[in-house]
Amino acid sequence: MNTLIHRMCIAIMSILTSASAFAHAGHDHGHWTSGVLHTVFYVALASVAAACSYSAYKYINRKKPTSN
Repeated sequence: MNTLIHRMCIAIMSILTSASAFAHAGHDHGHWTSGVLHTVFYVALASVAAACSYSAYKYINRKKPTSN
């Protein structure tokens, strides 16, 4: 049940996300802050990926039975 609600929330958020937010008319790679902003964006993505990986690792190891 919890998984179904989680999937529904992801689907609703995906539908409501504006496509223009991904590459709007003001998206300029020639601006002097472009390099810094792209670096910050990719560092944030890597941080989220690391947090998700750590969470999955903890979840998987929690489910293992102990052999005591």
